[in-house]
Order: sequence, then structure tokens, then C-alpha cells
Amino acid sequence: MILNFIYEILITRLKNMVSSFRTDFLQAGLFGVALVFALSLIACDKDDPSKKNANKDLPLKHEFSAVVLDVTGDARIKVDGEASNLSLGQNIYEKTQLTSGVASSVVLSVADGSALKIDGKSDVQFDVAIESLKRSLSVSLLHGRLLFDVQKQAVKDEFVFRTEKVSAIARGAAGFIEYTDGLNVSSLKEGSVDVSVNGDSLQPVKNGQTMISNVNGVKTLSLASSGTLILARAIDSIATEAASELGIRASKLNLDKLETLLLAFDESFNKKADSLIKKTQVEFKPKVLNEYIGKPSVTLEALYVPGGLISVQGLVDTISESGLYKRTIEWEDSTAFGPKRFIVNCGNGEVEYICHTWNMNFVSAKMAEVLTKADERKANVVKDSAQQPKILKPTIVIEGSGRERIHVLPEERDIPATLRFSVAGLMGADLKQIKKIVVKRKGVVIKTFSGDELTTNSFKLPLRLKQNRVAHIEISVYFVNGKRIKVRKVYETYCYFENYEGGKKSNRINDMTAEEEYKNVVSKHLLKDE
Repeated sequence: MILNFIYEILITRLKNMVSSFRTDFLQAGLFGVALVFALSLIACDKDDPSKKNANKDLPLKHEFSAVVLDVTGDARIKVDGEASNLSLGQNIYEKTQLTSGVASSVVLSVADGSALKIDGKSDVQFDVAIESLKRSLSVSLLHGRLLFDVQKQAVKDEFVFRTEKVSAIARGAAGFIEYTDGLNVSSLKEGSVDVSVNGDSLQPVKNGQTMISNVNGVKTLSLASSGTLILARAIDSIATEAASELGIRASKLNLDKLETLLLAFDESFNKKADSLIKKTQVEFKPKVLNEYIGKPSVTLEALYVPGGLISVQGLVDTISESGLYKRTIEWEDSTAFGPKRFIVNCGNGEVEYICHTWNMNFVSAKMAEVLTKADERKANVVKDSAQQPKILKPTIVIEGSGRERIHVLPEERDIPATLRFSVAGLMGADLKQIKKIVVKRKGVVIKTFSGDELTTNSFKLPLRLKQNRVAHIEISVYFVNGKRIKVRKVYETYCYFENYEGGKKSNRINDMTAEEEYKNVVSKHLLKDE
């Protein structure tokens, strides 16, 4: 009807043009014919059923997107109530549920470069909540355990991991959550998460900490094994066995008893980890990557002990006789720009530790090219300007003071710390003057920085400290000309037990300051060397 109306208007106007402007008849006629022809095409196009359905073939925009990188054992996917076996390379979107069986696991690569690992008998649901400009990627653990390695999120985005009673907000963190028989666990190896239990106010769980909760309350422990797959699997069996002996569910297990069991497990883990670190950490030699990458993929390369295990984002590789580790990590979103980091876990199946972290910035391809060339030009300028021999006076600068005191609570028996230092006075090409950097603890070498690790003048090394102990660290920088500089760092961790009834932080007897506690610990000779 509308088209007929348009045709009538056209015909009327053409007639008027013919009668009023005969000299322009040809021009007006051609204009009218062209317009009628165009409208005819539009009408035909409108009635073409293939055009009507064209939009249906366009891919839908998903707020949550992931790809299955690895499947071990039995795993199933449920979408819109229909269940099927999960397969390698399959896409996972919001409104999806994944289930894994006993001794099974699933590794997912999230679009922004984050990774998730569903382990053991577990049930997980994925969803997205958007409020104003804020987007929450919701991962609900109905039961089982879920390991995560979340990249730093955009300001408006966040990962929210949930169980029935607990929610944890993560923006750049690695660890796991677990929910078994009413027992909730949130455990971190890197970064921090904000955790809410039973809807209460948020409280942080930091790297090296593990929070356990059930109907009997909440406890936060400092464990060397925090955030590891080893601890995630051990907690399940430890809690289940302890509850079974008492004839109760894990949801009603006394948390003091569980703490004692976990501390005993962690002590054994820590001894084995220390032994492994001394044997293997100096053997891990990573290849230096460009600071800027212009595509959503990166190839990680390193040398390590043959037969050792290296895990990055839940993907485990056994090192061959060549000692070479090489794996390419890809992510889907080519616009997820920003800092990316890839944590390397070295282990032997019984224990694991963070042996390296690759850091880089993901930018557009053009920007990566521009920034890389700029860095090269700066390096060349430094090289060209080095015509006259320079007198270098490098010094070792340690973050914080040379003697650092750390006040801890009674239950904190194993304390995470990070040694950070830099070699001041050296820039650019001058760094080639460094032959190696050796870090010793109690006179024993715990880390040697060499090769590609010396392309920066800023270094860090994770440490584990004991309560009421003095740790002596020595850093030595060796130069190619045979010279050496060194500096010492001392850590003192202290807790005055007499200020806490029953050795619990909630049972403080006196309102004693940390400085007063330190003086009491020293005067009573409770602070001892390692």
C-alpha cells in the first residue's frame, strides 16, 4: 500500500513537470525513471527471503567467551538444558554449565587471556551481570574446586567467583576456590581477592594466604602451599577424612582442628619445596620477551631440568631431555589491551613453586611496532653516545630498609615476603657489564640471576619467613671486569605469644603495640637466627 502511494506521487509529479516544464521533459523523465527503478529494487529486496534471514547468520556478541584447551577424563557441558560430552576446542559462553568427574579436569582459555581449571568432581556455571558500565563475569562453583589465573581486568570489569556462601572478586590474581560438603576455601598464590562470607563485608585474601569457612566461622591461614593445585587436592581429602572420623560433615568441622591438620601438611610441603627450589631454581632460564606485543598470542620459552614439570595457566608440560620448555598461549579478544602476565610454576608432582613470571603489554599491532622501534632507537643512542669510557659506580638498592621488622599474629607460622632490589647507576647497554647476581640465605645460594634475566636492573625474589626468626640475605653482583659489590638484608619476624591467650589473635590480653611486642620478644631472647 505504501509503495503504491509513493508510485502515485511520482506519477503526479512527472505529469506536472511535463505540463509546466516541457523543455526539461527529458531530464525530468530520466530522473523519474531512475527513482522508480530504485524503488522497485528496494521492494524486491524487501521481499527476498534470503535477505530477511541474513541477520540471523551474524555471530552473536557474547559477554563471556572461553575455549576448551584441555580435557582429561569425563567432562560434560549443558546449554539450555541439553547436555553433551565436552570436546577440545569447544567454545563456552554465558548461561553454560560444565561438569567434570572424579580424576578429571578441564582447562579453559578466557577471551582476555585469563585461564580457569576445573579439577576433580566439580560443577561450574558461567554467567554475566551488567550494571551501568560495570561488567561482572560470574563463575559459580556448585561443588568441587576451581583454579584461576585472572589477568588484570579493565576498570569496568571483574571476575566474581561464587559458592553458596562465599563470593570472591578478582582483578589480576591466581589461586583457587573450593566448596566441598559445606566447607569453603579461598586460596591465593599471587595477587589478592576481596572475599565476602555469608554476605558480610569484604575482606582481602592476599598471596600466600588461605581462607577457610563453614558454619563454625572463618579462619585465614598463611601457608606456603597457598593457591597450589597440591593444596587444593589435599584439603578435600584432609577435611573429608577428619569429618568422617567424627561422624560429621565438613560443614561442621571444627576450624581449629582443620587448621592444625593443614599446618602439618604445609610444614611437610614447605620442606619439600625448599629442597626442590635449592636444586632447580637456578636451572630455570627464561627467554626474554618483547615488552610490547601486537597480537593476542605469545610464545614462552625457557630451559629447565629434564623430567621436571612446568605449569602455566593450568597446562602442565614435562620437560624433555633437551631441557627446553616451549608453549604458545593464545587468547580470543584482539582488543583486550593492557598488561599481561604469565606465571610459571615449577614442580615435581609433590610440590610446586613460582619460578618465574613473564610480564608484557598487549597493544595494537601498529602501536607495538612503534614502541619497539622507539626502544631500539633509544638503545642505539645509548650505544652511539658511549664513545668516551664512562666510570661506572653501580650500587645495590634494596626496597625498604636493610633491616625489616615484620609483626605477625600467633597463627602466622609461615610468612610470605618478596625481596625487591635494583642495581642503580646502570642503564641500557651498561647492564651488559653485569655477569651474574647471586642471592644467598644463611650462606646458601637460593637464586642466581644470569643471561636473559639481566636485561633489566630491577629484580624480585619470593621468600618464606618463619615466625620469631631472623633471616639473613646477601645479594652479590658480579661484573665482567672481575669486580663485585654486595649488600645484606635482614628480616625479623616477631610475635609475643604471652600477649595472646591460647595463641589466638582474637584473644589479645593486653593492648600492646607492635613495638612493645618486639621489645618483649627481644628481651626474652625469643628472636633467634634461622
